[in-house]
Amino acid sequence: MDKLNPHQTIRNHVTLPQLLALNAKTFGDTKTAIREKSYGIWQKYTWNDYFNYVVKTAAGFAALNMKRGDNMCMIVNNSPEWLFCELASHALGATTLNLFTSSIAEELTFSINRIHSPIVVVQDQEQVDKLLEVKDKLPHVQKVVYIDPTGMTSYEGDPWLISYAELLEIGNHFIADHPDYVEKEISKGRSQDVAVMIQTSGTTGVPKIAMLSHRNLTTMAAQWVENANIQPEENWISMSPPAWIVDQMWGMGVALGSAMTMNFPETAETVLEDFRDIGPSMLITSSRFWEDMASRICVKISDASFIKRILFHLGEKVGRAVVAKRLHRQTISLPEKALYRFLTLAVYNPLLDRLGCSHFQSAFTGGHPISPDVIGFFRAIGLNLKQCYGLTESCGIFQVQPDDEVKLETVGKPLPLTEVKLAEDQEVLVKSEANFSGYYNDYKSTEAAFENGWLKTGDAGYIDEDGH
Repeated sequence: MDKLNPHQTIRNHVTLPQLLALNAKTFGDTKTAIREKSYGIWQKYTWNDYFNYVVKTAAGFAALNMKRGDNMCMIVNNSPEWLFCELASHALGATTLNLFTSSIAEELTFSINRIHSPIVVVQDQEQVDKLLEVKDKLPHVQKVVYIDPTGMTSYEGDPWLISYAELLEIGNHFIADHPDYVEKEISKGRSQDVAVMIQTSGTTGVPKIAMLSHRNLTTMAAQWVENANIQPEENWISMSPPAWIVDQMWGMGVALGSAMTMNFPETAETVLEDFRDIGPSMLITSSRFWEDMASRICVKISDASFIKRILFHLGEKVGRAVVAKRLHRQTISLPEKALYRFLTLAVYNPLLDRLGCSHFQSAFTGGHPISPDVIGFFRAIGLNLKQCYGLTESCGIFQVQPDDEVKLETVGKPLPLTEVKLAEDQEVLVKSEANFSGYYNDYKSTEAAFENGWLKTGDAGYIDEDGH
Protein backbone atom coordinates (compact mmCIF):
# COMPACT_ATOMS: atom_id res chain seq x y z
CA MET A 1 0.00 0.00 0.00
CA ASP A 2 1.86 3.06 -1.26
CA LYS A 3 -0.61 5.75 -0.34
CA LEU A 4 -3.61 6.02 1.93
CA ASN A 5 -6.80 7.03 0.11
CA PRO A 6 -7.37 10.67 1.14
CA HIS A 7 -11.05 9.99 1.84
CA GLN A 8 -10.51 6.64 3.57
CA THR A 9 -10.49 8.34 6.97
CA ILE A 10 -13.96 9.77 6.31
CA ARG A 11 -15.55 6.67 4.79
CA ASN A 12 -14.36 4.46 7.64
CA HIS A 13 -15.20 7.03 10.34
CA VAL A 14 -11.93 6.31 12.11
CA THR A 15 -10.48 8.08 15.12
CA LEU A 16 -6.88 9.28 15.23
CA PRO A 17 -5.63 6.27 17.27
CA GLN A 18 -7.46 3.93 14.88
CA LEU A 19 -5.71 5.65 11.98
CA LEU A 20 -2.37 5.23 13.75
CA ALA A 21 -3.12 1.52 14.19
CA LEU A 22 -3.93 1.30 10.47
CA ASN A 23 -0.59 2.91 9.57
CA ALA A 24 1.28 0.55 11.89
CA LYS A 25 -0.43 -2.42 10.25
CA THR A 26 0.23 -1.05 6.75
CA PHE A 27 3.83 0.12 7.10
CA GLY A 28 5.11 -1.69 10.21
CA ASP A 29 8.88 -1.28 10.52
CA THR A 30 9.39 -0.57 6.82
CA LYS A 31 8.85 3.18 7.01
CA THR A 32 9.94 5.97 9.34
CA ALA A 33 7.05 7.80 11.00
CA ILE A 34 8.99 10.23 13.22
CA ARG A 35 12.52 11.61 13.38
CA GLU A 36 13.90 13.69 16.24
CA LYS A 37 17.29 15.31 16.59
CA SER A 38 18.70 14.81 20.07
CA TYR A 39 22.26 15.74 21.05
CA GLY A 40 23.14 16.06 17.39
CA ILE A 41 21.90 12.59 16.43
CA TRP A 42 18.69 11.83 14.56
CA GLN A 43 16.52 9.26 16.35
CA LYS A 44 14.01 7.34 14.22
CA TYR A 45 10.66 5.78 15.06
CA THR A 46 8.90 3.44 12.65
CA TRP A 47 5.12 3.24 12.51
CA ASN A 48 5.30 0.14 14.72
CA ASP A 49 7.45 2.05 17.22
CA TYR A 50 5.00 4.95 17.15
CA PHE A 51 2.01 2.71 17.83
CA ASN A 52 3.79 0.72 20.56
CA TYR A 53 4.82 3.90 22.41
CA VAL A 54 1.24 5.16 22.26
CA VAL A 55 -0.06 1.84 23.61
CA LYS A 56 2.46 1.79 26.49
CA THR A 57 1.74 5.43 27.30
CA ALA A 58 -2.00 4.79 27.24
CA ALA A 59 -1.52 1.81 29.55
CA GLY A 60 0.38 4.07 31.93
CA PHE A 61 -2.46 6.59 31.88
CA ALA A 62 -4.95 3.78 32.45
CA ALA A 63 -2.93 2.69 35.49
CA LEU A 64 -3.32 6.28 36.75
CA ASN A 65 -7.10 5.87 36.36
CA MET A 66 -7.61 7.90 33.19
CA LYS A 67 -10.99 7.03 31.77
CA ARG A 68 -13.22 7.79 28.82
CA GLY A 69 -14.58 11.33 29.00
CA ASP A 70 -11.65 12.75 30.99
CA ASN A 71 -9.84 15.91 29.93
CA MET A 72 -6.06 16.24 30.03
CA CYS A 73 -3.93 19.38 29.85
CA MET A 74 -0.55 19.34 28.14
CA ILE A 75 2.18 22.01 28.47
CA VAL A 76 4.82 20.67 26.11
CA ASN A 77 7.16 21.45 23.23
CA ASN A 78 7.23 19.77 19.84
CA SER A 79 8.58 16.27 20.39
CA PRO A 80 7.64 12.61 19.84
CA GLU A 81 6.50 12.44 23.49
CA TRP A 82 3.89 15.10 22.74
CA LEU A 83 2.42 12.82 20.06
CA PHE A 84 2.69 9.70 22.23
CA CYS A 85 0.91 11.31 25.19
CA GLU A 86 -1.77 13.06 23.18
CA LEU A 87 -2.73 10.04 21.11
CA ALA A 88 -2.51 7.80 24.19
CA SER A 89 -5.16 9.88 25.92
CA HIS A 90 -7.31 9.77 22.78
CA ALA A 91 -6.88 5.99 22.73
CA LEU A 92 -8.59 5.86 26.13
CA GLY A 93 -11.36 8.22 25.03
CA ALA A 94 -10.00 11.31 26.75
CA THR A 95 -9.71 14.82 25.31
CA THR A 96 -6.58 16.99 25.29
CA LEU A 97 -6.03 20.71 25.75
CA ASN A 98 -2.55 21.98 24.90
CA LEU A 99 -1.37 25.17 26.60
CA PHE A 100 1.56 27.38 25.63
CA THR A 101 4.78 26.75 27.54
CA SER A 102 5.17 30.52 27.82
CA SER A 103 2.02 30.77 29.98
CA ILE A 104 2.44 31.98 33.55
CA ALA A 105 1.30 29.93 36.54
CA GLU A 106 -1.96 31.85 37.00
CA GLU A 107 -2.95 31.31 33.37
CA LEU A 108 -2.21 27.60 33.62
CA THR A 109 -4.24 27.33 36.82
CA PHE A 110 -7.29 28.90 35.19
CA SER A 111 -7.19 26.60 32.15
CA ILE A 112 -6.43 23.39 34.08
CA ASN A 113 -9.24 24.00 36.57
CA ARG A 114 -11.62 25.01 33.83
CA ILE A 115 -11.58 21.52 32.28
CA HIS A 116 -11.00 19.60 35.55
CA SER A 117 -7.83 17.92 34.29
CA PRO A 118 -6.83 15.02 36.62
CA ILE A 119 -3.51 14.46 34.80
CA VAL A 120 -1.24 17.16 33.41
CA VAL A 121 1.66 16.39 31.07
CA VAL A 122 4.48 18.96 31.11
CA GLN A 123 7.76 19.34 29.28
CA ASP A 124 10.35 19.98 31.97
CA GLN A 125 11.39 21.45 35.31
CA GLU A 126 10.27 24.94 34.32
CA GLN A 127 6.68 23.81 33.87
CA VAL A 128 6.80 21.61 36.99
CA ASP A 129 7.91 24.61 39.05
CA LYS A 130 4.99 26.66 37.76
CA LEU A 131 2.50 24.00 38.84
CA LEU A 132 4.16 23.41 42.22
CA GLU A 133 3.83 27.15 42.82
CA VAL A 134 0.02 26.88 42.53
CA LYS A 135 -0.46 23.27 43.65
CA ASP A 136 -2.97 24.24 46.35
CA LYS A 137 -5.09 25.90 43.65
CA LEU A 138 -5.27 22.74 41.52
CA PRO A 139 -7.67 20.47 43.41
CA HIS A 140 -8.46 18.26 40.40
CA VAL A 141 -4.87 17.42 39.47
CA GLN A 142 -3.87 14.00 40.78
CA LYS A 143 -0.63 13.52 38.86
CA VAL A 144 1.84 15.60 36.86
CA VAL A 145 3.88 13.74 34.22
CA TYR A 146 7.13 15.42 33.15
CA ILE A 147 8.92 14.46 29.92
CA ASP A 148 12.43 15.87 30.37
CA PRO A 149 14.09 14.66 33.63
CA THR A 150 16.90 17.24 33.47
CA GLY A 151 17.21 18.98 36.84
CA MET A 152 14.48 16.85 38.42
CA THR A 153 16.64 14.74 40.76
CA SER A 154 15.77 16.81 43.82
CA TYR A 155 12.05 16.34 43.10
CA GLU A 156 12.20 12.55 43.41
CA GLY A 157 9.91 11.25 46.09
CA ASP A 158 7.14 13.77 45.45
CA PRO A 159 4.08 11.55 44.87
CA TRP A 160 2.41 14.29 42.82
CA LEU A 161 5.10 13.99 40.14
CA ILE A 162 6.06 11.15 37.82
CA SER A 163 8.52 11.05 34.93
CA TYR A 164 7.50 9.90 31.46
CA ALA A 165 10.00 7.03 31.76
CA GLU A 166 8.24 5.89 34.96
CA LEU A 167 4.89 6.20 33.19
CA LEU A 168 6.13 3.78 30.52
CA GLU A 169 7.26 1.32 33.22
CA ILE A 170 3.85 1.48 34.85
CA GLY A 171 2.34 0.97 31.41
CA ASN A 172 4.37 -2.18 30.81
CA HIS A 173 3.15 -3.65 34.12
CA PHE A 174 -0.44 -2.71 33.25
CA ILE A 175 -0.14 -4.41 29.85
CA ALA A 176 1.19 -7.57 31.51
CA ASP A 177 -1.96 -7.72 33.65
CA HIS A 178 -4.37 -6.42 30.96
CA PRO A 179 -2.86 -7.48 27.59
CA ASP A 180 -5.57 -6.19 25.22
CA TYR A 181 -7.01 -3.35 27.28
CA VAL A 182 -5.67 -0.43 25.23
CA GLU A 183 -6.47 -2.00 21.86
CA LYS A 184 -10.06 -2.63 23.01
CA GLU A 185 -10.37 0.97 24.17
CA ILE A 186 -9.08 2.17 20.79
CA SER A 187 -11.77 0.13 19.03
CA LYS A 188 -14.47 1.81 21.15
CA GLY A 189 -13.61 5.25 19.80
CA ARG A 190 -16.15 7.07 17.62
CA SER A 191 -15.46 9.68 14.98
CA GLN A 192 -17.77 12.18 16.69
CA ASP A 193 -15.86 11.99 19.99
CA VAL A 194 -14.06 15.21 20.90
CA ALA A 195 -10.32 14.66 20.48
CA VAL A 196 -8.70 18.06 20.87
CA MET A 197 -9.59 21.32 22.56
CA ILE A 198 -7.84 24.55 21.60
CA GLN A 199 -8.00 27.77 23.57
CA THR A 200 -8.74 30.84 21.48
CA SER A 201 -6.97 34.15 21.95
CA GLY A 202 -9.72 35.65 24.10
CA THR A 203 -9.47 39.15 22.65
CA THR A 204 -13.05 39.90 23.66
CA GLY A 205 -12.98 38.50 27.19
CA VAL A 206 -12.40 35.06 28.72
CA PRO A 207 -10.77 32.77 26.13
CA LYS A 208 -13.16 30.30 24.53
CA ILE A 209 -12.21 26.64 24.17
CA ALA A 210 -12.96 25.21 20.74
CA MET A 211 -13.69 21.48 20.63
CA LEU A 212 -12.54 19.44 17.63
CA SER A 213 -13.73 15.89 17.06
CA HIS A 214 -11.81 13.08 15.40
CA ARG A 215 -14.12 13.54 12.41
CA ASN A 216 -13.23 17.25 12.21
CA LEU A 217 -9.50 16.45 12.16
CA THR A 218 -9.67 13.52 9.73
CA THR A 219 -11.91 15.49 7.37
CA MET A 220 -9.41 18.34 7.31
CA ALA A 221 -6.58 15.83 6.82
CA ALA A 222 -8.33 14.20 3.86
CA GLN A 223 -8.77 17.58 2.18
CA TRP A 224 -5.10 18.48 2.58
CA VAL A 225 -3.85 15.09 1.39
CA GLU A 226 -5.91 15.45 -1.78
CA ASN A 227 -5.32 19.15 -2.41
CA ALA A 228 -1.54 19.13 -1.82
CA ASN A 229 -1.06 15.58 -3.17
CA ILE A 230 0.75 14.61 0.03
CA GLN A 231 2.58 11.29 -0.30
CA PRO A 232 3.95 8.97 2.42
CA GLU A 233 7.44 9.89 1.19
CA GLU A 234 7.00 13.54 2.21
CA ASN A 235 9.10 15.03 5.00
CA TRP A 236 7.38 17.60 7.18
CA ILE A 237 9.01 19.58 9.98
CA SER A 238 7.02 20.36 13.13
CA MET A 239 7.72 23.92 14.24
CA SER A 240 4.52 25.54 15.53
CA PRO A 241 3.55 25.09 19.20
CA PRO A 242 1.22 22.13 19.90
CA ALA A 243 -1.17 24.66 21.46
CA TRP A 244 -1.72 26.20 18.02
CA ILE A 245 -4.22 24.74 15.54
CA VAL A 246 -1.63 24.29 12.76
CA ASP A 247 0.42 21.58 14.48
CA GLN A 248 -2.74 19.89 15.72
CA MET A 249 -4.16 19.91 12.19
CA TRP A 250 -0.91 18.58 10.65
CA GLY A 251 0.72 16.64 13.48
CA MET A 252 -2.49 14.94 14.59
CA GLY A 253 -4.40 14.89 11.31
CA VAL A 254 -2.42 15.29 8.09
CA ALA A 255 0.66 13.34 9.24
CA LEU A 256 -1.51 10.37 10.21
CA GLY A 257 -3.78 10.70 7.16
CA SER A 258 -0.89 10.76 4.69
CA ALA A 259 1.61 8.57 6.60
CA MET A 260 4.35 11.11 5.84
CA THR A 261 7.41 11.46 8.08
CA MET A 262 7.18 14.01 10.90
CA ASN A 263 10.47 15.67 11.92
CA PHE A 264 11.38 17.44 15.14
CA PRO A 265 14.43 19.76 15.13
CA GLU A 266 16.71 19.74 18.18
CA THR A 267 15.62 23.16 19.45
CA ALA A 268 13.70 26.16 18.18
CA GLU A 269 17.04 27.93 17.78
CA THR A 270 18.51 25.22 15.52
CA VAL A 271 15.56 24.95 13.12
CA LEU A 272 17.31 26.60 10.18
CA GLU A 273 20.49 24.59 10.81
CA ASP A 274 18.50 21.34 10.95
CA PHE A 275 16.74 22.11 7.68
CA ARG A 276 19.62 20.73 5.63
CA ASP A 277 19.65 17.49 7.63
CA ILE A 278 15.91 17.03 7.32
CA GLY A 279 15.43 18.15 3.73
CA PRO A 280 11.73 18.84 4.31
CA SER A 281 9.47 18.64 1.28
CA MET A 282 6.62 20.46 2.98
CA LEU A 283 6.41 23.20 5.58
CA ILE A 284 3.62 25.27 7.06
CA THR A 285 4.41 27.99 9.54
CA SER A 286 3.77 31.60 10.48
CA SER A 287 4.46 34.66 8.35
CA ARG A 288 7.12 35.75 10.87
CA PHE A 289 9.30 32.76 9.95
CA TRP A 290 9.28 33.64 6.25
CA GLU A 291 9.87 37.32 6.93
CA ASP A 292 12.86 36.45 9.13
CA MET A 293 14.25 34.06 6.52
CA ALA A 294 13.91 36.67 3.76
CA SER A 295 15.71 39.18 5.97
CA ARG A 296 18.54 36.71 6.68
CA ILE A 297 18.98 36.02 2.99
CA CYS A 298 19.20 39.72 2.19
CA VAL A 299 21.77 40.25 4.95
CA LYS A 300 23.92 37.39 3.66
CA ILE A 301 23.67 38.67 0.10
CA SER A 302 24.78 42.14 1.20
CA ASP A 303 27.96 40.55 2.60
CA ALA A 304 28.60 38.49 -0.54
CA SER A 305 31.04 39.32 -3.32
CA PHE A 306 30.16 41.86 -6.00
CA ILE A 307 29.55 39.18 -8.65
CA LYS A 308 27.27 37.16 -6.36
CA ARG A 309 25.27 40.27 -5.45
CA ILE A 310 24.81 41.16 -9.12
CA LEU A 311 23.72 37.60 -9.99
CA PHE A 312 21.30 37.43 -7.05
CA HIS A 313 19.57 40.73 -7.80
CA LEU A 314 19.40 39.86 -11.50
CA GLY A 315 17.99 36.47 -10.58
CA GLU A 316 15.33 37.98 -8.33
CA LYS A 317 14.31 40.47 -11.03
CA VAL A 318 14.08 37.80 -13.73
CA GLY A 319 12.34 35.40 -11.35
CA ARG A 320 9.64 37.92 -10.45
CA ALA A 321 9.06 38.65 -14.14
CA VAL A 322 8.74 34.95 -15.03
CA VAL A 323 6.42 34.25 -12.08
CA ALA A 324 4.20 37.20 -13.06
CA LYS A 325 3.97 36.02 -16.66
CA ARG A 326 3.07 32.49 -15.59
CA LEU A 327 0.33 33.85 -13.32
CA HIS A 328 -1.19 35.92 -16.12
CA ARG A 329 -0.79 33.10 -18.68
CA GLN A 330 1.57 35.23 -20.75
CA THR A 331 4.14 33.81 -23.16
CA ILE A 332 7.69 33.55 -21.84
CA SER A 333 10.21 34.15 -24.60
CA LEU A 334 13.01 31.69 -25.35
CA PRO A 335 15.73 34.11 -24.14
CA GLU A 336 13.80 34.60 -20.88
CA LYS A 337 13.44 30.83 -20.43
CA ALA A 338 17.15 30.31 -21.09
CA LEU A 339 18.19 33.08 -18.69
CA TYR A 340 15.78 31.83 -16.02
CA ARG A 341 17.13 28.29 -16.42
CA PHE A 342 20.72 29.51 -16.11
CA LEU A 343 19.92 31.57 -12.99
CA THR A 344 18.05 28.62 -11.48
CA LEU A 345 21.16 26.44 -11.77
CA ALA A 346 23.68 29.15 -10.87
CA VAL A 347 21.81 31.10 -8.17
CA TYR A 348 18.46 29.73 -6.97
CA ASN A 349 19.31 26.04 -6.49
CA PRO A 350 22.57 26.63 -4.56
CA LEU A 351 20.81 29.20 -2.37
CA LEU A 352 17.85 26.92 -1.61
CA ASP A 353 20.22 24.02 -0.94
CA ARG A 354 22.19 26.11 1.54
CA LEU A 355 18.93 26.98 3.30
CA GLY A 356 17.84 23.33 3.36
CA CYS A 357 14.86 24.18 1.15
CA SER A 358 15.93 22.47 -2.08
CA HIS A 359 13.47 19.57 -1.59
CA PHE A 360 10.41 21.74 -0.98
CA GLN A 361 7.39 20.77 -3.05
CA SER A 362 5.17 23.24 -1.24
CA ALA A 363 5.50 25.71 1.59
CA PHE A 364 2.63 27.52 3.26
CA THR A 365 2.23 30.61 5.41
CA GLY A 366 -0.72 31.45 7.61
CA GLY A 367 -1.80 32.84 10.96
CA HIS A 368 -1.11 36.50 10.20
CA PRO A 369 -1.07 38.52 6.97
CA ILE A 370 2.22 38.41 5.09
CA SER A 371 3.54 41.02 2.73
CA PRO A 372 2.92 40.13 -0.93
CA ASP A 373 6.50 41.25 -1.51
CA VAL A 374 7.80 38.45 0.75
CA ILE A 375 5.78 35.80 -1.08
CA GLY A 376 6.87 37.28 -4.40
CA PHE A 377 10.51 37.19 -3.27
CA PHE A 378 10.46 33.48 -2.40
CA ARG A 379 8.52 32.50 -5.51
CA ALA A 380 11.01 34.48 -7.60
CA ILE A 381 13.92 32.40 -6.25
CA GLY A 382 12.09 29.14 -6.86
CA LEU A 383 10.47 28.36 -3.50
CA ASN A 384 6.80 27.43 -3.93
CA LEU A 385 5.46 29.55 -1.04
CA LYS A 386 1.69 29.94 -0.87
CA GLN A 387 -0.61 31.86 1.40
CA CYS A 388 -3.51 30.17 3.15
CA TYR A 389 -6.32 31.09 5.52
CA GLY A 390 -8.28 29.48 8.30
CA LEU A 391 -9.12 29.63 11.98
CA THR A 392 -9.30 27.36 14.99
CA GLU A 393 -13.06 26.88 14.68
CA SER A 394 -12.71 25.64 11.09
CA CYS A 395 -10.16 23.04 12.31
CA GLY A 396 -7.40 25.01 10.69
CA ILE A 397 -6.69 26.13 7.17
CA PHE A 398 -9.46 25.67 4.60
CA GLN A 399 -8.41 28.18 1.93
CA VAL A 400 -5.16 27.69 -0.05
CA GLN A 401 -3.57 29.25 -3.11
CA PRO A 402 -3.39 26.72 -5.99
CA ASP A 403 0.08 26.04 -7.42
CA ASP A 404 -0.72 27.54 -10.80
CA GLU A 405 -2.83 30.46 -9.55
CA VAL A 406 -0.91 32.21 -6.78
CA LYS A 407 -2.48 35.66 -6.66
CA LEU A 408 -0.47 37.60 -4.12
CA GLU A 409 -3.44 39.68 -2.95
CA THR A 410 -5.69 36.68 -2.16
CA VAL A 411 -5.60 33.52 -0.02
CA GLY A 412 -6.67 31.18 -2.81
CA LYS A 413 -9.55 28.74 -3.12
CA PRO A 414 -11.41 26.45 -0.68
CA LEU A 415 -10.20 22.91 -0.08
CA PRO A 416 -12.10 20.08 -1.87
CA LEU A 417 -14.75 19.33 0.79
CA THR A 418 -15.29 22.94 1.85
CA GLU A 419 -17.80 25.56 0.75
CA VAL A 420 -17.15 29.28 1.20
CA LYS A 421 -19.48 32.21 0.60
CA LEU A 422 -19.94 35.82 1.68
CA ALA A 423 -22.73 37.15 3.88
CA GLU A 424 -24.53 40.36 2.95
CA ASP A 425 -22.06 42.33 5.07
CA GLN A 426 -19.10 40.60 3.31
CA GLU A 427 -18.32 38.31 6.27
CA VAL A 428 -16.64 35.09 5.15
CA LEU A 429 -18.81 32.02 5.89
CA VAL A 430 -17.58 28.44 5.64
CA LYS A 431 -19.34 25.07 5.62
CA SER A 432 -17.47 21.79 6.10
CA GLU A 433 -17.53 18.63 8.18
CA ALA A 434 -14.23 19.90 9.53
CA ASN A 435 -15.98 22.80 11.31
CA PHE A 436 -15.61 22.53 15.07
CA SER A 437 -18.04 20.73 17.38
CA GLY A 438 -18.65 23.79 19.55
CA TYR A 439 -17.21 25.72 22.46
CA TYR A 440 -16.57 23.90 25.73
CA ASN A 441 -19.44 24.53 28.18
CA ASP A 442 -20.64 27.51 26.13
CA TYR A 443 -23.81 26.76 24.20
CA LYS A 444 -24.68 30.41 23.54
CA SER A 445 -21.35 31.18 21.90
CA THR A 446 -21.56 27.96 19.89
CA GLU A 447 -25.00 28.89 18.62
CA ALA A 448 -23.82 32.41 17.76
CA ALA A 449 -20.86 31.02 15.79
CA PHE A 450 -23.12 29.52 13.11
CA GLU A 451 -25.70 30.91 10.71
CA ASN A 452 -27.92 28.28 9.10
CA GLY A 453 -25.13 25.72 9.28
CA TRP A 454 -22.41 28.11 8.07
CA LEU A 455 -19.53 28.99 10.38
CA LYS A 456 -19.09 32.74 10.76
CA THR A 457 -15.40 33.59 10.59
CA GLY A 458 -15.72 37.18 11.80
CA ASP A 459 -13.51 38.29 8.89
CA ALA A 460 -14.60 40.39 5.93
CA GLY A 461 -13.50 39.33 2.48
CA TYR A 462 -14.22 39.22 -1.23
CA ILE A 463 -14.31 36.56 -3.92
CA ASP A 464 -12.85 37.50 -7.29
CA GLU A 465 -13.94 36.35 -10.74
CA ASP A 466 -11.69 33.26 -10.53
CA GLY A 467 -13.10 32.10 -7.20
CA HIS A 468 -10.18 33.34 -5.09
